[in-house]
Amino acid sequence: MCPGALFSTAEFHRLGFAGAIAPWTERFHVVVAAARGAQVDIPAGWASAWWVLQGNLGVQSSTFHGDVGKGRLLTWQDGPLRLSAPGHVGAIGIAGPAHLWSYRLRDQAGGGDRLLMPWQVRPSRELRRLMVRVARLSRHGKARHEAALGALVAAVHESQAPVRVYLEACSGRTRQRREQVLLRLMRVRHLITFGRSTRLDLAGLAEVANYSPTHLIRLYRDVFGETPLEHANRLRVGRSWVLVRDTRMPIGDISEVIGFESKSAFCRSFKANFGTTTSQVRRSAANTEG
Repeated sequence: MCPGALFSTAEFHRLGFAGAIAPWTERFHVVVAAARGAQVDIPAGWASAWWVLQGNLGVQSSTFHGDVGKGRLLTWQDGPLRLSAPGHVGAIGIAGPAHLWSYRLRDQAGGGDRLLMPWQVRPSRELRRLMVRVARLSRHGKARHEAALGALVAAVHESQAPVRVYLEACSGRTRQRREQVLLRLMRVRHLITFGRSTRLDLAGLAEVANYSPTHLIRLYRDVFGETPLEHANRLRVGRSWVLVRDTRMPIGDISEVIGFESKSAFCRSFKANFGTTTSQVRRSAANTEG
């Protein structure tokens, strides 16, 4: 069967309570997960995109363990992937062999051999509309869903524009080589930004990227303007401010969530970064609300 024929026959799956799908045929698949316990296993050599409308999707691969939260779109083309719903969830996904994505993108700007970087974004209104439209059309076997599916594939790649600007700063003589460098760096950036672990170390991050620690620091700084640990600390500092100011979570619990060994260490770090104490921030927030 030619690639075009495979592309035009997307297979629809709806996963209810504890529903699972793992064996895949060589074509595009549209998956709607609509209940607790749903599980999807994506094989190596495939690309996929997953939009979460309700709840959270757990994500697990050899290089990432984390979640996709409500309202976010996950893109992935970096080895086998497992998605699971520990609680009630509503999500729509599109998955297919990478060569079918490339075939459909062959006439797009940039060509069809572009990788989907591991990342999460707030999808545009148009992308969300296409996700829903493709799910509805493929569910009912409508022949005209090919055009909508093609537009969705293009829109998913367009959502990567903010990530692909970093290609220019990546080392490599060819675009393919620079893409491989960016892919390895984005594994680390995705893990730092969206992973569950709050205790990240340079050796572990270097292993994720398959670089030496020294090489990772140099490349990461060249591309993103900061080292991996500087990036992780910046996110941790920002998150600590939000949790102290906008929630009633006990300070001891916040220190644990953020990844500090003790409440006192967290409070010292908080004052050093913001020039004020956690108690002062909470009093100020309470006075503002009052």
